[in-house]
Amino acid sequence: MPLPHFTQLLVTGSPGGPGTDPQEPVYMNLFEITFILPTILQAQGRDPILLLQQATNISLELTPDISTNKQIFKYSTRKFVGTPEKTDIDFSIKFNVNVNKQNSMETWTALKAWYDLVWNSQNGTLSYKSDIIGTIIVNQHDRKGVVLRRVTLQNAQILGISGLELDWSKNADIWDATAKFVADYWIDEYIDGNFTIQPPLVPGY
Repeated sequence: MPLPHFTQLLVTGSPGGPGTDPQEPVYMNLFEITFILPTILQAQGRDPILLLQQATNISLELTPDISTNKQIFKYSTRKFVGTPEKTDIDFSIKFNVNVNKQNSMETWTALKAWYDLVWNSQNGTLSYKSDIIGTIIVNQHDRKGVVLRRVTLQNAQILGISGLELDWSKNADIWDATAKFVADYWIDEYIDGNFTIQPPLVPGY
């Protein structure tokens, strides 16, 4: 085992040490979420750049636990890993909500228009899945903008939008909206020095 000294650490990059270049941490606030909206919303002029700039966080579970099966002989047990219980993915994104000069809450209305394609509560209309699905791309990058990991969520459909809790005592609060989504599958791209991921990421974004 190496001595507990910074010159012995691979990630330090000390002259004469085992690592020649210092490594960088991965910052959790360096990311962008790109939206390819359903065709109907594109025709309405909904702005995906606005959604990109107002999306403040996302939670992704891309390596879920695999279920197990057990066999028994008397009191002796053995385990076998199973297969995934599902291959789709549920996730949510939080958005800032602001009002433009036309008094329109553009971010929220874009999300609501997407939700209305699924089910319009005002007139009861529904849409086909082909009219509802979009694509959501999450780029996680470093301090210089090099993409470290890209997750492309395919056949994304909106499931719901968080409600309102208006309260006169909350005089310092501003509104944000959280939208829930589901995607049929995802494409997970990242750089692995010991294995080539295809297709490779394009440096920058």
